[in-house]
Amino acid sequence: MSPAEARAFYEESYFRGGDYDDYRRDEEIIKHNFERFARAIATRNPRGRLLEVGCAYGFFLDVAQRQWAVEGIDVSEAAIASASERHSGRVYCGDLLTQPLESGAYDWVVAWDVIEHVDRPREYLRRMAELLRPSGHLAMTTGDFGSLAAKLTGRRWRLLTPPSHLTYFTREGMCHALREAGLADVKIGTAGYERSFSFMLFRLFGPSAARRLFPPGSVRARWVDCMRFYLDLGDVMLVIARSATGGVIS
Repeated sequence: MSPAEARAFYEESYFRGGDYDDYRRDEEIIKHNFERFARAIATRNPRGRLLEVGCAYGFFLDVAQRQWAVEGIDVSEAAIASASERHSGRVYCGDLLTQPLESGAYDWVVAWDVIEHVDRPREYLRRMAELLRPSGHLAMTTGDFGSLAAKLTGRRWRLLTPPSHLTYFTREGMCHALREAGLADVKIGTAGYERSFSFMLFRLFGPSAARRLFPPGSVRARWVDCMRFYLDLGDVMLVIARSATGGVIS
């Protein structure tokens, strides 16, 4: 997907009725997930400068700014316009590979559910590594193609969703790609997510059927919106790695 195609694809319609039922409506739930991610990485380094790749509407930045000096980048003009209202001058609309960011400047580069969206993942990993200080860390979440859930469901695996998801990793492949990019001390766990019941209905039945069953604004819709659940199927990796080279990778 070219940069121009990505900008067109990841507009407001992607976040409302595309891969998400209504991303902004689920802000509170999404931030609860991000608070868990923030706690996980804070055990490595709870301060410094942090860049989020694929920051969307800035919900993780809202959480992370309590501890880090935050910046974000995303290809979505609509999402960055919204994030800029709270993070003016610290969020950038553009592609990570071409955005003029300072190499060796960040204590953290994070990318939550992002690397699967790009068609040149090794170039993106290399660029993320270039941005890190010698003591810096990279943290990511992405689907685990080698997980039991992926193997059992095969072509029906919930994360096989082209054209938004283009790249898939196993744990072994992820470790190899990170080391190739100049990162070390790779740790991989799993990531669970809190979801709204309406999001589950959206993913199971699609937007049209979900809205017929639970019309927006109806009592049934409000009831569904209040219901939440936590799910960890073991098929999403939480990856943390350390800069092995410090600075620019040739």
